[in-house]
Order: sequence, then C-alpha cells, then structure tokens
Amino acid sequence: MPSLLLDSPVSRAGYYFATAVGLTWGFLCSTGRVERRNGLWVFTGMPKRAFGRGGSCVGSCYLTDSNVSDDVLEHEAVHKRQWQRYGMLFPFLYLAAGRDPLRNRFEIEAGLEKGGYLRRRRRPRTNGATTTNGPTA
Repeated sequence: MPSLLLDSPVSRAGYYFATAVGLTWGFLCSTGRVERRNGLWVFTGMPKRAFGRGGSCVGSCYLTDSNVSDDVLEHEAVHKRQWQRYGMLFPFLYLAAGRDPLRNRFEIEAGLEKGGYLRRRRRPRTNGATTTNGPTA
C-alpha cells in the first residue's frame, strides 16, 4: 500500500517548498558562483553560519562556501532524493537520526566516503608479480 507521506504528492509539495526556501536563502546569501550540477542548484560563497558541516542540502539546493567536488555533489544528490521521498518530514527525521554522520542513516545512505566523512579506502597495491596456483613449466 503506498504511503500518503512518502514519495507522494504530499512529500513532493514539501520538497518544492524546501527548494523554494533553499533558492531564496542561496540567492540572498551567496557571494560566489551559482550553477546547476548533478541536478542541484549549487550556491557557493555562502557564509559559514548559513549551513552545517561542509554544506547543506535544502530541497534541490546545495549551500556551501566552496565544497563542490564531484564526490560531494554525488553525495548531496542523494540528499536531494531524500528530500523528494520524505518532503518536510526529512529535517525532523534527519535530526532524529543524530548529529554523528557515522551513525546517521541518511548520511550513510548518501555515502560517507563521498560526503567526506571517511577517507577513501585504498586498493591493495600489487608489485606487478603474478600468482600461480601451482608449478609452471
């Protein structure tokens, strides 16, 4: 049975409202470049008090001072999708999930490495030698 609040016209309305807030906030406070990337309105040059951590996603808007790597924008695009799914429930659910990004299910879903919360795992180095499963002739 589809939910009235999740991925519904109600959640979409909340997402559009949040996007309107993000656009207003971004256009009023941004002193940097404004562009569309990864389906997001990206506002740079935001004062640090205008967002949390390295940046904040509000609807389809990403507000930051300068944290705009491709990985971060992929991470924020997942938050945009979360806004679409949960609408105005999202900020409350996010707060209830806790401030620790390593335990926050929304940050985990968006990707801790891409969000800059964990160092990217390195692949094991090989010295170019090949391994065999037995004697070779």
